[in-house]
Amino acid sequence: MNENVDTEKEIKYPKGRKSLAVDVDTYNMLQDICNDQRRSKIDQLKILIEAAHGKINKSVADREFA
Repeated sequence: MNENVDTEKEIKYPKGRKSLAVDVDTYNMLQDICNDQRRSKIDQLKILIEAAHGKINKSVADREFA
């Protein structure tokens, strides 16, 4: 079963991870959020990005049906 997960990751992320730079103030705010939520930076960023992306998708769908 683990082999399947690894294969899926290779297909989904063929080149691994990408780097992202933020200014020091933003980094410190992210660290504060991570400390409060007891999450890693990457996990917290995933949650924030998925939530924002969900709002975009909902907004687009609302416009299409309006």
